Amino acid sequence: MNKFLRTLSNFFSEKKIPNLSKASDGITEELTIEYNSRRKQFNNSSACYAPYRSIYFGHHGRLAVCCYNRQFILGTYPEESIKEIWFGENTKKLRDALANYDFSYGCKGCLAHLVAENFDAVKSKQYDLHRQNPNGYPSVMEFELENLCNLECTMCNGDFSSLIRANREKREPLVSPYDNTFIEQLKEFIPYLEDVKFYGGEPFLIETYYKIWELIMEINPNVRIQVQTNATILNNRVKSILNKTNFHINISLDSLQKETYESIRVNAKFERVMENVKWYINYCREKNTFIGISACAMRNNWKEIPDMISFCNERDIQVYFHTVFYPLNLAIRTLKPSELKEILDYLRPILPSLPEESNVHNKNKRHFKDIINQIENWITINESLVSINSFHDFKGLIKNKLKEEYFLEKFDLARTKLLLEKLTLLDSEMPGEFKSGDIYSRVDLSNDMAIEEFLISIETQDMSELKEKAKNFYSIKD
Repeated sequence: MNKFLRTLSNFFSEKKIPNLSKASDGITEELTIEYNSRRKQFNNSSACYAPYRSIYFGHHGRLAVCCYNRQFILGTYPEESIKEIWFGENTKKLRDALANYDFSYGCKGCLAHLVAENFDAVKSKQYDLHRQNPNGYPSVMEFELENLCNLECTMCNGDFSSLIRANREKREPLVSPYDNTFIEQLKEFIPYLEDVKFYGGEPFLIETYYKIWELIMEINPNVRIQVQTNATILNNRVKSILNKTNFHINISLDSLQKETYESIRVNAKFERVMENVKWYINYCREKNTFIGISACAMRNNWKEIPDMISFCNERDIQVYFHTVFYPLNLAIRTLKPSELKEILDYLRPILPSLPEESNVHNKNKRHFKDIINQIENWITINESLVSINSFHDFKGLIKNKLKEEYFLEKFDLARTKLLLEKLTLLDSEMPGEFKSGDIYSRVDLSNDMAIEEFLISIETQDMSELKEKAKNFYSIKD
């Protein structure tokens, strides 16, 4: 869209130019105009409508507004009821911040994509499409109640895979607080819903989800039910619940090559998964529901991005590419600028040849272009990163990060003290290569999600386990 049309689009919005006085770093008037021109919502009075329309149920009973912002907690179940949390002060606080295009309350993932002009990856846009109920009840619910999963994917962690938690991380099982009282409380909200989303773990292994699906079909059978599945589970029980209503299926599929796929999706069998993918595609065609594919773009599969788009274009399926931030040894983001430029040199010439024969083709081509935009932005960031000469310097920077609002809301004084004590032990006990400035010169200290993962690994592991996890996190070999 040219500058004149963007300006015209902004002029006819009810809120012509948002109040950017409290906006996050990198948000400019021109960028908000471009962002809003790509949105379906006519009244762009907020950067995101999730706090008005969506509620997310996460692990440990933590409620938020979406699965992309697990940091800013609205409240905790069962200490508070669903209704108390949804109509509470934290929900209002987030609404006020996003009205000012302030992404600082846990929304830095969307902010990063927005600043990089990777507009299709800005998840806030999807909440423009949902109804806002006049009584204030949410029209969207997202469930991530348990981590029960049969896979141990290389880019995943124990918060989302029970097997990784047990086998790789050696942590205690994650206990879900969502009981029958929780199911009962949902009854008040279900009549106002239009969309419900189920994540895992693997949703088709989670018993509580079957209870919720049956309840939805009883109270509000027209609700759009979406499931994010790894496509490894397709038994008679799954087929039975799917055939009772119209499910929308999104499949996690990171490679079309057996060796690469099975190296990423540990425990999965490629041939069986592809058979199940075919079944799910046929199911959605017969039910006239959505079928999509989600792929994590990483160091070991980025060359397959064009093949994945061709596979989906041939079947008229939308494909989405997720950004992997950690572990750092898998993240494209942490490659050196010269390596990122090699990826661009490979991907850019392919862009003009991608078809535009259908709406799906156009969307997939746009997703491809957004990956290119994202990598270009990473090159700019990586070239400007300050080199860190020692782990001691890194520890000092982490100490300063812990004083920022994002971390103050998550780590109290006792936890901060423990973290700094363990960092000091790491400083003294880790091998020399761990302390090398080479490692930290590739770490983006503006990425709070990556830093938080590192801090949690320090907090939850004993020193022997912590050394191994820290080395894996930073891709350090003995």
